[in-house]
Amino acid sequence: MFFKSKYIIEFSKPKEEILNDIDKNLSKKFFDWNKCFAGKVSENSFDIKFSYDKMSPYFKGKFVAKEDKPETIGLTVYHGFFSIFGNIFGTIVMLIFAIVLFQQENYFWIAAIIIYILIVLSSRVRVNNAKDNFFEYLKKLDTYSKIIPGKK
Repeated sequence: MFFKSKYIIEFSKPKEEILNDIDKNLSKKFFDWNKCFAGKVSENSFDIKFSYDKMSPYFKGKFVAKEDKPETIGLTVYHGFFSIFGNIFGTIVMLIFAIVLFQQENYFWIAAIIIYILIVLSSRVRVNNAKDNFFEYLKKLDTYSKIIPGKK
């Protein structure tokens, strides 16, 4: 789905070490320029996003206990309310703009639709890059971790 996806991540390191590493990379003050995340970390979960990208998706992870894999995170990647609202509002505006241009009997509506498709595709690429960067960060924390796509 475009706005929400789920993953299961299995670590070989203890959860305290993983959460401490994530907490060390949280931007807690205004002048934490070298920190890459904004959000919060609790004793059993985290809810973060990239601090340098305001339109970054949120990453919500919660450790779930499994008998054979004690250090397993159920990770949900989702968008905030304003991001979803902005996408819907942008779609409505572009559709109205394309309909008005179509009724004026010129072909600028085709360009408007092509531009909108490019904007949507670039947004999707940005989200995929954010996921890849986060998964790369998790792989650096634990090289033996496994990332398994979950059910939608």
